Amino acid sequence: MTKAEIIQLIIDKKNEELKGLKESFSKISKKRDLRYFQTIKDYFGGSNLSIEGTYIKDPKYSGTAFEICRPHPDYTYDKELITLRLTEDWKKGGFKNITTSVYSTSDDSNFELERLITVGEVANILLDFKDDILGELNAYHDKFAHEYNKAYKLVSDCKADISKLETEKNNTYLEKAENLLKGKGLEFTGPKKGRIDIRWDWSVGNIQKAQILRKSLSGKSADIKLTFTDGSDQTYEKVRMSNIENLEWQYRDYVLVPENTLVTN
Repeated sequence: MTKAEIIQLIIDKKNEELKGLKESFSKISKKRDLRYFQTIKDYFGGSNLSIEGTYIKDPKYSGTAFEICRPHPDYTYDKELITLRLTEDWKKGGFKNITTSVYSTSDDSNFELERLITVGEVANILLDFKDDILGELNAYHDKFAHEYNKAYKLVSDCKADISKLETEKNNTYLEKAENLLKGKGLEFTGPKKGRIDIRWDWSVGNIQKAQILRKSLSGKSADIKLTFTDGSDQTYEKVRMSNIENLEWQYRDYVLVPENTLVTN
């Protein structure tokens, strides 16, 4: 088993671990967001809004934005009347404000006039109880903070570990390509062949094999021997090493990396 294969086994185990950590984090996040939602419903739901059919939509994808909706006779979906958004305090944590988002229209239908009534009722609730609402929301934020932050950090740390392992695996491919290029030569045995810029305005392709013959004293350029798919070969002098190193990446992608498991830089 190669070093890259061993690293991949570790990555697979880490990915399984990450899956479990994400599930745990999701449960904590949903539990906390449910408390936020319940607080909003307590103040803006039920009899607090007088227009029949008005309700607060369950925020499936965001725990800090709440749409107040109502069925519309001309739509197949319930129409948003006003949206409440919690403004987070990034310095202190928790929430510092509740903002509103409404649309304007010249439509003076009964539905739109009744929407304005709902908007006014929401505004009155915010004027009277905004500080109380924020206090309750921040109490729940603080209650869940330790558990939430711990779960979030476990997910982040696991992702960072996987990223490091991917980089390490990638480097093993490039090291092998580099050693071949400096030694007996690397050969493009698959259907894709190599290509290199000899100069800024001159490139050659259909490379079957590449081998460094001699590096310059500065290490910034080298003489390289290329063998092409037609069997011919040619030596090119003083080719920039940065261009030659591109062959290592091509060799990794075309030869060393198994199909559908390409590592990104």
